[in-house]
Amino acid sequence: MNNDAPMSATKQRILESAAELFSQKGFTETSIRELATAAGLKNPASLYHHFSSKNAILEYMLEEYWKYNTDVFKDKNITQILKENPNSDGVLACLQTSFPTDRAEFFLKVLCVLLQEQLRDPLARSYMCERLILRSERNTKRLIEELKEIGVIRQDTDSDYWAKVASSLFYAFASRMMLGIGDSSPGFSGMSMAELLKHTYDLMFEKCGTTRG
Repeated sequence: MNNDAPMSATKQRILESAAELFSQKGFTETSIRELATAAGLKNPASLYHHFSSKNAILEYMLEEYWKYNTDVFKDKNITQILKENPNSDGVLACLQTSFPTDRAEFFLKVLCVLLQEQLRDPLARSYMCERLILRSERNTKRLIEELKEIGVIRQDTDSDYWAKVASSLFYAFASRMMLGIGDSSPGFSGMSMAELLKHTYDLMFEKCGTTRG
């Protein structure tokens, strides 16, 4: 899907309304009529001039999410960051993502929809498994290999293992938070997500770190 064409104001209103309603009520429970009303459309049928179906709206929203969050390392010198901060803070600084300020709230709602709908919507489940989880593992593995390269952790450190641990913790925490099982702070572990990940990377450095002169 090509989302690079300029977006009309009406299409943008539909997407914003969909993100709000899907995150609050759920994708299945939200009707086309409700979407049209929330977007200020007098005739619900006119929504189909912009999207062929409700599924098409969800797909577009998810594509927008990945379009703006495809490379966590974009515009970051991860080698320099890790050399200056050879610890869990440096890893988290590299992994920190950002969206355009004026779209941050929208993308947070899209993430909420993705986490909620993964249990029953094949499209959301595919995006979650193939993009969010696997990409998180790839990014973390790349950082661990970089830490090996600059001599912060041992060469025999199992990057696959630590990448899977970090990714699974992020996924479990985010899912529980978005599904209403536990609170965002503290979470099911008694720690926020950032604290949980920091604790994990601290443990990795403790177990796999090298002595630097």
